[in-house]
Amino acid sequence: MELFAGIHILKPYWLFIIPVSFIVLYYYHFMTKYKLNAITSWIESISKEVFRHPVLASLDSTQSDTNGNKKHYHILRFLNYIFLLSLISLSLAQPYKIGEKLPDPPEHRDIVFIVDTSVSMVLRDYIVNGERTQRITMLKDVLSHFVNQLQGNRIQIIAYSEHAYTLVPLTTDYSLINQQLRRLEPAILTGRTSDLSKALLYALHDYKAHTVEVDARPVFVMLTDADRPVRDIDPRVAAKYVAQHDIRLHTVAIGAASYEAEDKQTTTLVYHPTSLFLLEQIAKYGNGKFFWARDHKSLQQTLIAINEAEKKKVKTEPEYIQHPLYFWPIFIILAWFLIVHLYSIIWPQRWTS
Repeated sequence: MELFAGIHILKPYWLFIIPVSFIVLYYYHFMTKYKLNAITSWIESISKEVFRHPVLASLDSTQSDTNGNKKHYHILRFLNYIFLLSLISLSLAQPYKIGEKLPDPPEHRDIVFIVDTSVSMVLRDYIVNGERTQRITMLKDVLSHFVNQLQGNRIQIIAYSEHAYTLVPLTTDYSLINQQLRRLEPAILTGRTSDLSKALLYALHDYKAHTVEVDARPVFVMLTDADRPVRDIDPRVAAKYVAQHDIRLHTVAIGAASYEAEDKQTTTLVYHPTSLFLLEQIAKYGNGKFFWARDHKSLQQTLIAINEAEKKKVKTEPEYIQHPLYFWPIFIILAWFLIVHLYSIIWPQRWTS
Protein backbone atom coordinates (compact mmCIF):
# COMPACT_ATOMS: atom_id res chain seq x y z
CA MET A 1 0.00 0.00 0.00
CA GLU A 2 2.98 2.33 0.41
CA LEU A 3 3.21 2.44 -3.38
CA PHE A 4 -0.16 4.22 -3.57
CA ALA A 5 0.38 6.42 -0.52
CA GLY A 6 0.32 10.13 -1.28
CA ILE A 7 -1.34 9.73 -4.69
CA HIS A 8 -4.00 12.32 -5.46
CA ILE A 9 -6.42 12.83 -8.34
CA LEU A 10 -6.54 16.22 -10.05
CA LYS A 11 -9.76 15.63 -12.08
CA PRO A 12 -11.69 12.85 -10.34
CA TYR A 13 -14.85 13.32 -12.43
CA TRP A 14 -13.18 11.38 -15.27
CA LEU A 15 -13.37 8.27 -13.06
CA PHE A 16 -17.12 8.13 -13.70
CA ILE A 17 -16.23 6.63 -17.06
CA ILE A 18 -15.52 3.32 -15.31
CA PRO A 19 -19.03 2.55 -13.93
CA VAL A 20 -20.73 4.09 -16.97
CA SER A 21 -18.66 2.03 -19.40
CA PHE A 22 -19.32 -1.11 -17.31
CA ILE A 23 -23.09 -0.63 -17.52
CA VAL A 24 -23.09 0.28 -21.24
CA LEU A 25 -20.80 -2.56 -22.28
CA TYR A 26 -22.64 -5.09 -20.14
CA TYR A 27 -25.94 -4.14 -21.72
CA TYR A 28 -24.50 -4.04 -25.23
CA HIS A 29 -22.56 -7.31 -24.96
CA PHE A 30 -24.81 -9.53 -22.83
CA MET A 31 -28.31 -8.08 -23.09
CA THR A 32 -28.47 -7.50 -26.84
CA LYS A 33 -27.68 -9.57 -29.91
CA TYR A 34 -24.65 -7.43 -30.66
CA LYS A 35 -21.29 -8.77 -29.60
CA LEU A 36 -18.06 -6.95 -28.90
CA ASN A 37 -15.30 -7.37 -31.41
CA ALA A 38 -12.06 -8.87 -30.26
CA ILE A 39 -9.31 -6.49 -29.25
CA THR A 40 -7.19 -7.82 -32.11
CA SER A 41 -9.73 -6.58 -34.63
CA TRP A 42 -8.92 -3.00 -33.66
CA ILE A 43 -5.21 -3.69 -34.01
CA GLU A 44 -5.72 -5.27 -37.40
CA SER A 45 -7.77 -2.31 -38.59
CA ILE A 46 -5.01 0.04 -37.51
CA SER A 47 -2.34 -2.06 -39.23
CA LYS A 48 -4.53 -2.19 -42.38
CA GLU A 49 -3.96 -5.90 -42.91
CA VAL A 50 -5.36 -7.23 -46.20
CA PHE A 51 -5.91 -10.82 -47.25
CA ARG A 52 -4.32 -11.97 -50.47
CA HIS A 53 -7.35 -14.13 -51.41
CA PRO A 54 -11.07 -13.66 -50.58
CA VAL A 55 -11.36 -17.29 -49.50
CA LEU A 56 -8.91 -16.73 -46.66
CA ALA A 57 -10.97 -13.81 -45.41
CA SER A 58 -14.16 -15.85 -45.40
CA LEU A 59 -12.46 -18.71 -43.57
CA ASP A 60 -11.16 -16.34 -40.90
CA SER A 61 -14.58 -14.81 -40.43
CA THR A 62 -16.22 -18.22 -40.15
CA GLN A 63 -13.78 -19.40 -37.52
CA SER A 64 -14.23 -16.25 -35.47
CA ASP A 65 -18.00 -16.49 -35.55
CA THR A 66 -17.98 -20.16 -34.62
CA ASN A 67 -15.69 -19.91 -31.68
CA GLY A 68 -17.15 -16.59 -30.54
CA ASN A 69 -20.20 -18.34 -29.17
CA LYS A 70 -18.26 -19.68 -26.27
CA LYS A 71 -19.24 -17.93 -23.10
CA HIS A 72 -15.81 -17.52 -21.59
CA TYR A 73 -14.62 -15.75 -24.74
CA HIS A 74 -17.44 -13.23 -24.36
CA ILE A 75 -16.46 -12.58 -20.76
CA LEU A 76 -12.80 -12.20 -21.74
CA ARG A 77 -13.64 -9.62 -24.38
CA PHE A 78 -15.88 -7.75 -21.94
CA LEU A 79 -13.13 -7.65 -19.29
CA ASN A 80 -10.58 -6.49 -21.87
CA TYR A 81 -12.71 -3.47 -22.76
CA ILE A 82 -13.43 -2.63 -19.12
CA PHE A 83 -9.74 -2.90 -18.30
CA LEU A 84 -8.67 -0.58 -21.12
CA LEU A 85 -11.42 1.98 -20.52
CA SER A 86 -10.56 2.03 -16.82
CA LEU A 87 -6.94 2.81 -17.64
CA ILE A 88 -8.00 5.57 -20.05
CA SER A 89 -10.28 7.17 -17.45
CA LEU A 90 -7.54 6.92 -14.84
CA SER A 91 -5.11 8.68 -17.17
CA LEU A 92 -7.66 11.42 -17.90
CA ALA A 93 -8.19 11.89 -14.16
CA GLN A 94 -4.51 12.94 -13.97
CA PRO A 95 -3.19 11.23 -10.87
CA TYR A 96 -0.17 12.83 -9.25
CA LYS A 97 2.07 12.42 -6.27
CA ILE A 98 3.02 15.24 -3.94
CA GLY A 99 6.72 15.98 -3.76
CA GLU A 100 8.80 18.54 -1.91
CA LYS A 101 7.34 21.78 -0.60
CA LEU A 102 7.97 24.85 -2.73
CA PRO A 103 9.76 27.75 -1.01
CA ASP A 104 7.57 30.50 0.43
CA PRO A 105 7.37 33.80 -1.48
CA PRO A 106 10.08 36.23 -0.35
CA GLU A 107 9.27 39.06 2.02
CA HIS A 108 9.11 42.47 0.41
CA ARG A 109 8.20 46.09 1.02
CA ASP A 110 5.98 48.44 -0.89
CA ILE A 111 7.84 51.72 -1.24
CA VAL A 112 6.05 54.77 -2.60
CA PHE A 113 8.28 57.67 -3.65
CA ILE A 114 6.44 61.01 -3.73
CA VAL A 115 8.50 63.26 -5.98
CA ASP A 116 8.34 67.07 -6.18
CA THR A 117 8.33 68.39 -9.76
CA SER A 118 7.49 72.05 -9.07
CA VAL A 119 9.29 74.86 -10.88
CA SER A 120 11.69 75.44 -7.98
CA MET A 121 13.38 72.13 -8.84
CA VAL A 122 15.21 73.92 -11.68
CA LEU A 123 17.21 75.95 -9.17
CA ARG A 124 20.93 75.18 -9.31
CA ASP A 125 22.20 75.19 -5.74
CA TYR A 126 24.17 71.92 -5.88
CA ILE A 127 27.84 71.88 -6.72
CA VAL A 128 28.82 68.62 -8.45
CA ASN A 129 32.37 68.26 -9.79
CA GLY A 130 32.80 72.01 -9.58
CA GLU A 131 29.66 72.78 -11.62
CA ARG A 132 26.25 73.95 -10.54
CA THR A 133 23.55 71.30 -10.86
CA GLN A 134 19.76 71.60 -10.80
CA ARG A 135 17.76 70.17 -7.93
CA ILE A 136 15.79 67.97 -10.35
CA THR A 137 19.05 66.41 -11.55
CA MET A 138 20.03 65.65 -7.98
CA LEU A 139 16.55 64.27 -7.31
CA LYS A 140 16.82 61.90 -10.28
CA ASP A 141 20.23 60.71 -9.10
CA VAL A 142 18.87 60.12 -5.59
CA LEU A 143 15.87 58.17 -6.90
CA SER A 144 18.00 56.12 -9.28
CA HIS A 145 20.31 55.28 -6.38
CA PHE A 146 17.33 54.18 -4.27
CA VAL A 147 15.87 52.02 -7.05
CA ASN A 148 19.18 50.25 -7.66
CA GLN A 149 19.71 49.58 -3.95
CA LEU A 150 16.15 48.52 -3.10
CA GLN A 151 15.60 45.89 -5.77
CA GLY A 152 13.44 43.02 -4.54
CA ASN A 153 10.77 45.45 -3.33
CA ARG A 154 7.75 46.83 -5.15
CA ILE A 155 8.29 50.49 -5.99
CA GLN A 156 5.83 53.20 -7.01
CA ILE A 157 6.61 56.76 -8.09
CA ILE A 158 4.12 59.61 -7.72
CA ALA A 159 5.02 62.99 -9.22
CA TYR A 160 3.37 66.13 -7.93
CA SER A 161 3.41 69.90 -7.80
CA GLU A 162 0.00 71.61 -7.85
CA HIS A 163 -1.54 68.22 -8.69
CA ALA A 164 -0.37 64.65 -8.23
CA TYR A 165 -0.34 61.75 -10.65
CA THR A 166 1.13 58.25 -10.79
CA LEU A 167 4.28 58.14 -12.87
CA VAL A 168 4.95 54.42 -12.21
CA PRO A 169 2.49 52.11 -10.41
CA LEU A 170 3.68 49.53 -7.90
CA THR A 171 6.03 47.27 -9.82
CA THR A 172 9.25 45.30 -9.72
CA ASP A 173 10.13 46.31 -13.29
CA TYR A 174 13.18 48.41 -12.40
CA SER A 175 14.12 49.10 -16.01
CA LEU A 176 10.69 50.72 -16.45
CA ILE A 177 11.20 52.77 -13.29
CA ASN A 178 14.59 54.09 -14.43
CA GLN A 179 13.17 54.85 -17.87
CA GLN A 180 10.32 56.88 -16.39
CA LEU A 181 12.69 58.70 -14.05
CA ARG A 182 14.56 60.12 -17.02
CA ARG A 183 11.30 61.69 -18.19
CA LEU A 184 10.81 63.73 -15.03
CA GLU A 185 10.87 67.46 -15.77
CA PRO A 186 9.80 70.32 -13.48
CA ALA A 187 6.62 72.37 -13.97
CA ILE A 188 5.45 70.56 -17.13
CA LEU A 189 2.60 68.21 -16.24
CA THR A 190 1.57 69.16 -12.73
CA GLY A 191 1.95 72.92 -12.35
CA ARG A 192 4.52 75.31 -10.91
CA THR A 193 3.92 75.34 -7.14
CA SER A 194 4.01 72.36 -4.79
CA ASP A 195 1.10 71.09 -2.71
CA LEU A 196 2.59 68.59 -0.28
CA SER A 197 -0.71 67.82 1.47
CA LYS A 198 -2.52 67.01 -1.75
CA ALA A 199 0.33 64.74 -2.79
CA LEU A 200 0.27 62.84 0.51
CA LEU A 201 -3.50 62.36 0.42
CA TYR A 202 -3.34 61.26 -3.22
CA ALA A 203 -0.63 58.69 -2.43
CA LEU A 204 -2.67 57.33 0.49
CA HIS A 205 -5.88 57.09 -1.51
CA ASP A 206 -4.13 55.51 -4.51
CA TYR A 207 -2.43 52.87 -2.40
CA LYS A 208 -5.57 51.93 -0.49
CA ALA A 209 -7.56 51.75 -3.76
CA HIS A 210 -5.13 49.35 -5.44
CA THR A 211 -4.07 47.16 -2.51
CA VAL A 212 -6.17 44.21 -1.36
CA GLU A 213 -3.97 43.16 1.57
CA VAL A 214 -5.60 44.24 4.80
CA ASP A 215 -2.36 44.33 6.82
CA ALA A 216 -0.27 46.02 4.10
CA ARG A 217 2.11 48.62 5.54
CA PRO A 218 3.97 50.48 2.82
CA VAL A 219 6.68 53.07 3.28
CA PHE A 220 6.18 56.59 1.90
CA VAL A 221 9.28 58.57 0.97
CA MET A 222 8.72 62.21 0.01
CA LEU A 223 11.49 63.96 -1.92
CA THR A 224 10.99 67.73 -2.07
CA ASP A 225 12.53 71.12 -1.41
CA ALA A 226 9.33 72.31 0.35
CA ASP A 227 9.91 75.68 -1.32
CA ARG A 228 6.93 77.89 -0.37
CA PRO A 229 4.39 75.06 -0.60
CA VAL A 230 0.63 75.56 -0.95
CA ARG A 231 -0.98 75.24 2.48
CA ASP A 232 -4.70 74.78 1.94
CA ILE A 233 -4.14 71.84 4.27
CA ASP A 234 -1.17 71.87 6.62
CA PRO A 235 1.18 69.12 5.38
CA ARG A 236 1.86 68.15 8.99
CA VAL A 237 -1.83 67.38 9.44
CA ALA A 238 -1.78 65.30 6.26
CA ALA A 239 1.33 63.47 7.50
CA LYS A 240 -0.41 62.68 10.78
CA TYR A 241 -3.41 61.35 8.87
CA VAL A 242 -1.12 59.09 6.83
CA ALA A 243 0.49 57.80 10.03
CA GLN A 244 -2.95 56.91 11.41
CA HIS A 245 -3.13 54.31 8.61
CA ASP A 246 0.02 52.59 9.92
CA ILE A 247 2.11 54.02 7.07
CA ARG A 248 5.56 55.36 7.86
CA LEU A 249 6.49 58.60 6.10
CA HIS A 250 10.12 59.62 5.55
CA THR A 251 11.14 62.95 4.04
CA VAL A 252 14.24 63.67 1.96
CA ALA A 253 15.18 67.32 1.51
CA ILE A 254 16.43 68.33 -1.94
CA GLY A 255 18.37 71.59 -2.22
CA ALA A 256 20.53 73.88 -0.13
CA ALA A 257 19.54 75.12 3.31
CA SER A 258 20.63 78.77 3.07
CA TYR A 259 20.48 81.74 0.69
CA GLU A 260 24.24 81.59 0.26
CA ALA A 261 23.83 78.76 -2.27
CA GLU A 262 21.80 80.91 -4.68
CA ASP A 263 22.93 80.97 -8.30
CA LYS A 264 22.59 84.70 -9.07
CA GLN A 265 24.00 84.55 -12.56
CA THR A 266 21.78 82.19 -14.55
CA THR A 267 18.39 82.04 -12.79
CA THR A 268 15.41 84.37 -13.09
CA LEU A 269 13.40 82.69 -10.32
CA VAL A 270 13.08 84.05 -6.82
CA TYR A 271 15.38 81.87 -4.78
CA HIS A 272 14.26 80.18 -1.58
CA PRO A 273 16.29 77.54 0.26
CA THR A 274 14.86 74.19 1.23
CA SER A 275 12.59 74.28 4.26
CA LEU A 276 14.41 71.75 6.42
CA PHE A 277 12.35 72.57 9.51
CA LEU A 278 9.03 71.89 7.75
CA LEU A 279 10.29 68.58 6.37
CA GLU A 280 11.52 67.58 9.83
CA GLN A 281 8.05 68.28 11.20
CA ILE A 282 6.36 66.31 8.42
CA ALA A 283 8.60 63.30 9.09
CA LYS A 284 7.91 63.59 12.82
CA TYR A 285 4.13 63.61 12.37
CA GLY A 286 4.45 60.81 9.83
CA ASN A 287 6.34 58.56 12.33
CA GLY A 288 9.30 58.59 9.96
CA LYS A 289 12.73 60.14 9.71
CA PHE A 290 14.08 63.23 8.02
CA PHE A 291 17.10 63.19 5.70
CA TRP A 292 18.91 65.79 3.68
CA ALA A 293 20.23 64.72 0.29
CA ARG A 294 23.51 66.56 0.44
CA ASP A 295 26.01 63.69 0.18
CA HIS A 296 26.36 59.93 -0.25
CA LYS A 297 26.29 59.32 3.50
CA SER A 298 22.85 60.86 3.92
CA LEU A 299 21.50 58.64 1.14
CA GLN A 300 22.88 55.54 2.83
CA GLN A 301 21.14 56.56 6.05
CA THR A 302 17.88 56.89 4.16
CA LEU A 303 18.28 53.41 2.70
CA ILE A 304 18.96 51.98 6.15
CA ALA A 305 15.79 53.59 7.49
CA ILE A 306 13.72 52.16 4.67
CA ASN A 307 15.25 48.71 5.12
CA GLU A 308 14.39 48.81 8.82
CA ALA A 309 10.73 49.28 8.01
CA GLU A 310 8.45 46.31 8.47
CA LYS A 311 8.55 43.84 5.61
CA LYS A 312 5.33 42.44 4.24
CA LYS A 313 5.17 38.69 3.88
CA VAL A 314 2.78 37.37 1.29
CA LYS A 315 0.31 34.98 2.94
CA THR A 316 -0.23 32.02 0.66
CA GLU A 317 -1.21 28.42 1.09
CA PRO A 318 1.80 26.07 1.10
CA GLU A 319 2.49 24.67 -2.35
CA TYR A 320 4.20 21.40 -3.23
CA ILE A 321 5.79 19.99 -6.35
CA GLN A 322 3.37 17.73 -8.23
CA HIS A 323 4.79 14.67 -9.98
CA PRO A 324 2.31 13.62 -12.71
CA LEU A 325 1.48 9.92 -13.02
CA TYR A 326 -0.99 9.98 -15.93
CA PHE A 327 1.53 8.40 -18.31
CA TRP A 328 1.69 5.12 -16.34
CA PRO A 329 -1.82 4.00 -17.38
CA ILE A 330 -0.90 4.92 -20.97
CA PHE A 331 2.21 2.75 -20.78
CA ILE A 332 0.11 -0.15 -19.43
CA ILE A 333 -2.38 0.26 -22.30
CA LEU A 334 0.41 0.19 -24.88
CA ALA A 335 2.00 -2.83 -23.21
CA TRP A 336 -1.36 -4.58 -23.09
CA PHE A 337 -1.95 -3.98 -26.81
CA LEU A 338 1.52 -5.31 -27.53
CA ILE A 339 0.87 -8.47 -25.50
CA VAL A 340 -2.50 -9.00 -27.17
CA HIS A 341 -1.03 -8.49 -30.61
CA LEU A 342 1.84 -10.92 -29.98
CA TYR A 343 -0.56 -13.50 -28.48
CA SER A 344 -2.87 -13.21 -31.47
CA ILE A 345 0.07 -13.85 -33.79
CA ILE A 346 1.22 -16.95 -31.87
CA TRP A 347 -2.27 -18.37 -31.15
CA PRO A 348 -4.63 -16.70 -33.60
CA GLN A 349 -7.32 -19.39 -33.26
CA ARG A 350 -7.66 -18.83 -29.52
CA TRP A 351 -7.34 -15.09 -29.15
CA THR A 352 -9.54 -13.99 -32.00
CA SER A 353 -12.28 -16.20 -30.69
